[in-house]
Amino acid sequence: MTILDRTEAPPFQLSSDYSLTRPEIFQLSGDKKLFLFRDLQQEAVKVELIFRAGKWYESKLGVSHFTSHMLSKGTHKKNSFQIAEGLDSLGAQLEISPGFDVVSLSLFTLRKNLLAALRIVAEQLEGPSFDGEELRLLKEIFSQSLRVNNEKTNVVASKEIRKAVFGISHPYGSSMEEADIAKIDRLDLHQFFHDHFSLHSAFLIGRLSDEEVKEVIKIIPPLVTRAEKDPTFENHPGLSHTITKPNSVQASIRLGKKCIPKTDSSEYFEAVMFNHILGGFFGSRLMKNIREEKGLTYGIYSSMNHFLRDNFWMIGAEVNQKNAGEAIREIKSEIKILQEERISVRELDVAKNYFIGSWQSENSTLFSVADKVKNIYLWGLPDGYYSRMLEHIQHITPAQIQSTANRYFDSTDLLEIQVG
Repeated sequence: MTILDRTEAPPFQLSSDYSLTRPEIFQLSGDKKLFLFRDLQQEAVKVELIFRAGKWYESKLGVSHFTSHMLSKGTHKKNSFQIAEGLDSLGAQLEISPGFDVVSLSLFTLRKNLLAALRIVAEQLEGPSFDGEELRLLKEIFSQSLRVNNEKTNVVASKEIRKAVFGISHPYGSSMEEADIAKIDRLDLHQFFHDHFSLHSAFLIGRLSDEEVKEVIKIIPPLVTRAEKDPTFENHPGLSHTITKPNSVQASIRLGKKCIPKTDSSEYFEAVMFNHILGGFFGSRLMKNIREEKGLTYGIYSSMNHFLRDNFWMIGAEVNQKNAGEAIREIKSEIKILQEERISVRELDVAKNYFIGSWQSENSTLFSVADKVKNIYLWGLPDGYYSRMLEHIQHITPAQIQSTANRYFDSTDLLEIQVG
C-alpha cells in the first residue's frame, strides 16, 4: 500500500479552459434578443427579463424602485394577494431587482409550470394598477427600513463615498431619503412605467423543447416605449469628510475615486489584477497588513465598481473609531509600496492562481455562466472577453502591476469618508 507524504502539497496544474457555454439566440420584437441556455439536467427553469428602467432614468429619486416593486402589487384584473397566490400554487418565485442602469425581473419555477407562471408575470407587466393603498404600505415599509439602515455606519459610509465621487445630483451618487419617498405618487409610477419600461433582453435557462421556447417567446410582452434621448449627467464631486455618530465605537471608512472602465483591453485586465492583489481576496496586501499584522479590522477590501456609464474604485473597512486614521495611512502605504516596489513572482503567482481558480469555481453552474453572458451583452463586450481576460492575467508580470499602480491608482486624490 502506498503511503501518502502529507508534508508535500499535491501537484497543481491551472486549467486553461476559460470558455463559456454559448447560448442559442432568438429574436424578439425589434432588436431585442432572447438568450437560451438548455444544457441543464434539473427540471428548474429561470427566466430573466431586463428593462431599460434603472435609476439613471429617474425624474424623481425613488421612482424606478417603487415602479419596479409595485409591478407585483396588483393589475387591473388581480390584486397582490391573487398574484402571490397564483405564483405560490405553481411553486414559482419572482425576484424584482431595480438597479442603477437596468431593472431585472427573474422568475424561478419548474419546467412543467413555466408557461403558466410566465403568463402571470406577463399580466403584471401589461397592466399594472399601481394601487394607491399598496403604494402607501410599500412606502411605509421602505421608510422604516431606511431609518434602521441610516443608523448603520457601513450603510451611510457607502452612500457617502458614492456621493463624494459622483455628486449628490448624479444618479450614481444620489440616495433616496424619506423626503424623496414622500414626494412619490401613483401618477409618477404610471408615467415612469409608460416612458421607460422598455424590454432590453431576456435570458432563459432550462431544458426546454423547441415548442416550449416558441411559447415563451409568444408570452414575453414587447413593452416598447416612446423613443427618447438617453439622459446625460455631469459629475460634481464632493470632498472628503467625517460624519460623527454619538456613542459610536465603530467607524466605517471608505476611500474612493473614479477608475478605468470595463473594456476588452490589456490595461483594464492589469488594473483588475492590481486591485485583486491590493484588496480583492483574503490573501491580499490589505488583509495581511491591516487585519493580520496590525489587527485593526476583521476585514478590508478593495473593489472596482462598474456601472454602464461610469466606474469607481473603492476601499472599505470597519475599524475601531480610534484606529481610523492609522488604517487610512496604512491603506495608502500599501498602495505606495506597490507603486515603488515590484511584487515578487511568487506572490503574483499565488494571486493569479486564486483569481483564476475562483473564477472557474464561481462559473461552475449554468446560472452563473448566464450571468457572465448577460454582462458581456450589457457592456457590449466581445464574445471571448473572459477567455482573453484570464489568458492575459495568467501572463501578467510584476513590472506590469507596478506600471498599472502608478498609472491608475495614485492615492493622493482618493476621497476619504469616515462615519462613526
